[in-house]
Amino acid sequence: MSINVAPDTLNQHDTISSKSEHASSTDPETIEYAEPDTKYAWLVAVAALLNLATTMGTLNSFGVYQQYYLNTLYSTDSAVSISWISTLISFCMFVGGVFTGKLVDKFGFRITCFSGSVVCCVALILASFTSRVWQLVLTQGIMLGLGASLIFSPSISVVAQWHTKHRVLATGIAVAGGGIGGMVFSVATQSIIDNVSYKWSLRILGLLLFTISGASSMVYKRRIAPAQGSNTRLLFAIARDPRFICIALAVMFINMGYFEPLLYVPTLAVIQSGTQSTSSNIVLVFNAGTTIGRVLSGLISKLIGPANTNIASNFLCCLFVCIFMFGINSVVGHYVFSALFGTISTLYLAVNTHILAHEFGPQVVASSVGLSMACCGVGVLVGNPVQGVLYETYDKTHTEFNAVSAWAAACFAAATVCYMVLRWLVGRKHKVSWFQKI
Repeated sequence: MSINVAPDTLNQHDTISSKSEHASSTDPETIEYAEPDTKYAWLVAVAALLNLATTMGTLNSFGVYQQYYLNTLYSTDSAVSISWISTLISFCMFVGGVFTGKLVDKFGFRITCFSGSVVCCVALILASFTSRVWQLVLTQGIMLGLGASLIFSPSISVVAQWHTKHRVLATGIAVAGGGIGGMVFSVATQSIIDNVSYKWSLRILGLLLFTISGASSMVYKRRIAPAQGSNTRLLFAIARDPRFICIALAVMFINMGYFEPLLYVPTLAVIQSGTQSTSSNIVLVFNAGTTIGRVLSGLISKLIGPANTNIASNFLCCLFVCIFMFGINSVVGHYVFSALFGTISTLYLAVNTHILAHEFGPQVVASSVGLSMACCGVGVLVGNPVQGVLYETYDKTHTEFNAVSAWAAACFAAATVCYMVLRWLVGRKHKVSWFQKI
């Protein structure tokens, strides 16, 4: 047996040429540099958890900055202009996934992710020297989002490559880092803002991100050789598949509504309680919920099936928004809602990765996940500005959030329909009825 050295590798591994069980129709032959489901595979999952704790944690803790910008630092600026910061963080992070797939194929997971940690660190430090909203849009928005894109999608893809038996569980553990990071960063950010300054909170966050993410990226290496052929043709082949179209539309709708509870509930809770610390506490509870949900995504998916998990979770998100935002509109209700919504709203991250790897093949998982993340970015780009306009037009003068809540509920309802169509397509392919687990 010949010996090949995989790019991004620390050691040499026997090259195993095999026909992948879930090989893509565009490139059925896979070349494996190592066996899946090993101890090293779990080390990769832990490294991904730490990487995603910094990137998604930074994004999930932005609610603290949002309310500080809205109520204190830039209170005379419109909510729409401030909302562009979080919009562009998410948009650039997600849409950058289209290009990170190609970068990973060329340079490997390690170099790509390490480069992202450098860009993110520089972006946050530069943001600490800004004095205008448009400057924050460029640094804390666009530049931070582009740096995060080099970490986010590859960190999910590398875990999917290294795991087959427990892919949803391993991916769920990795993306749980977003919730853990959100809890840590939201509390730390609020504390530094209160006791030092918001500028130093950005600088410290940037240095932490570089240290943790840079070190974690050194663990990454590819297990499977990238698919041969043009990356553009590969993306086109995936994008026109009806199954992927359903996933793309679903994640687009999810991200059109997902950030309403994350960005506006903390602001509403501060208004009702009169205490600034309520904002960081709400974000903390939300991130605790996302951590629990992502870890449990593997168990839930195993019990009822990945496709059924996506349908149920998005239906419940729609239901909870309607119940808590229109019915139980109180500070206690906001805490309960944040815990429940956080637990179920991000199950799709781990579940979709498994579905993509299962349906299209692990050798193209970096490209398929990156493309799906780009669709998330489109949803953010549309959803956040629309919510800002709805808030300014209908909610702000009445100190309520009914319009933005109705928008979020409608988006999750649309995502539920898309996942039902996906369930039908996958069930028809595998000859599985609606009453069976899939």
